Amino acid sequence: MPQDHARTESHRGDNTRSESSRPEQLRGEKAAGRATAEFADMGASSVKAGLRMQRELFDTFQDIGRDWLVRGTSQAELAFKLPNKLATTRSPADAFSAYHEWLSEWLSLCGEDSRRFITDSQKLVDTGVRCFATVSPAMTS
Repeated sequence: MPQDHARTESHRGDNTRSESSRPEQLRGEKAAGRATAEFADMGASSVKAGLRMQRELFDTFQDIGRDWLVRGTSQAELAFKLPNKLATTRSPADAFSAYHEWLSEWLSLCGEDSRRFITDSQKLVDTGVRCFATVSPAMTS
């Protein structure tokens, strides 16, 4: 039975070691739980910030798209006016005058489109900068 006694002693030694490491294990588990909770909070705030950013950018794109659709409609209407004006002319001079008037309107619209393009581009850049400036602190904290 000396072997049984040796086994019991070694088994007790293992229990003593595992019992002394138990508080350390609990502290490690608590620290891991806190870290997991912090990562979850950080992830949740980043997701919310990302969704806000996407929504704001989407709204900006939607406004710009709506404006360009209205713009395209007005250009199509202008394009349909030219054949009607040319059909009612009686001389080449009248046709030239009608075409000149139409071309002036069309060039004016092109100039407005250029300005609108610059304005819309600036609006997109401003929205992007504002969104990413809002998201960045949440992602780094």
